[in-house]
Amino acid sequence: MKKGLFFSLLIIAGFCAGAQDLKKIKESLTANKLGDAKTDIEKFLAVPKNQKNPEAYYIKGKIYAAIAANPTERAATPDARMTSLEAFKKSLEIDKNQATIFMTVDQYQPVFSLYSSGFDEAANLYNAEKYDEALGTFKSTGVVGDYIFSQGWGLYKIDTPLIYYSALSAMNAKKDDEAIASFTKLADAKVAATPEQVTSYRYLAKHYYDKKDEANMLKYIQLGRELYPNDDYLPLLELDYMRGKGDVAALNAKYEEILVTSPTNYDVILDYASSLFNETHVTEASKRPADYNEKVKKIESLYLKAIELKPDSYDARLSLGKHYYNQMLFLEEDASKIKGSKPEDVKKKADMNAEVATIADKAIPQLEKVFGFYDTQGKLKTSERSNFKSACSLLTYSYEKKKDKTKADFYQKKYDEADKAHG
Repeated sequence: MKKGLFFSLLIIAGFCAGAQDLKKIKESLTANKLGDAKTDIEKFLAVPKNQKNPEAYYIKGKIYAAIAANPTERAATPDARMTSLEAFKKSLEIDKNQATIFMTVDQYQPVFSLYSSGFDEAANLYNAEKYDEALGTFKSTGVVGDYIFSQGWGLYKIDTPLIYYSALSAMNAKKDDEAIASFTKLADAKVAATPEQVTSYRYLAKHYYDKKDEANMLKYIQLGRELYPNDDYLPLLELDYMRGKGDVAALNAKYEEILVTSPTNYDVILDYASSLFNETHVTEASKRPADYNEKVKKIESLYLKAIELKPDSYDARLSLGKHYYNQMLFLEEDASKIKGSKPEDVKKKADMNAEVATIADKAIPQLEKVFGFYDTQGKLKTSERSNFKSACSLLTYSYEKKKDKTKADFYQKKYDEADKAHG
């Protein structure tokens, strides 16, 4: 009888010692003595009989969660976040009810801190352009988030911010397969929470464009345009694809289709104008489109629309000036072919020359805007100086057609001095 009582007392003493050890460890954790707490909990759990204690694993999870949230401590224990998660899982595995009580008392803060500290750490690494490390941390944080969601404690089935920044990290780390996987999750779920998330659709569309995977390219272009109807990039990519097919009529139809839904897309308007310009202004008359006059009017309207949208678009103004110049050249060429002296021939030639002067009247204001912009800027880049000289040359020609020698000479002098004045 005495022997049995002695054995019971030993067991009670053992339980008391274990409780005292955990109390001491909790005190170290509360005092933020994380090194001591970590050493003591590992020592405690090294004892086989303690390895069935759900509270011990729960405390271990809290300790490592605190380490993961502390940059200094985390540097010495880089796997702290995943170690913490595994400890919480173990606590639930041993006794789900008891572990749930521990978590409820703490309002689930320790396990949620694994997620929040992980996201913050990954974001800081991303901002520091440490993309490989950021990606790894976003991924481990995603594992935590998925577990939290799977337990019904909160967070999201599709963690949009985390997946998005994982994708950006992978993209910048040149890990295309991982970037594709993350962007695909977002795009297939039609995520469009912020303007920046159009990147998912752009990246995927360009990826499949480069891979010559037409089906997937069009899929993500269409998804992106549905969610971001004012995006500039996706329509241009689709137009590049259409241009590569060599079907001019289909390409022009695609421009028209895009401008129905995006009538103020400056880049598409300017691109369309330039495409028609190249198709229409062909030196050899026999190779010009049959609907030349209609296309000339269309080009003019497109450039004017682009200028309306961006009045400081000097590229559009210069291109419009060139458009008018080409019309004048072609008219002069046609007029020069009229050799007859019959009244109707003389009148036709005079009408053509008058039309040249009328077109010059439209060209001059656009070209003078370009001239005025560049002439006041001193030294110009090579491309800018080229634009300036083009404006001067076209103005010289236009004023010659207006028979204004003073202005023609002025712009010719500006052209001659351009390299010295702006070089």
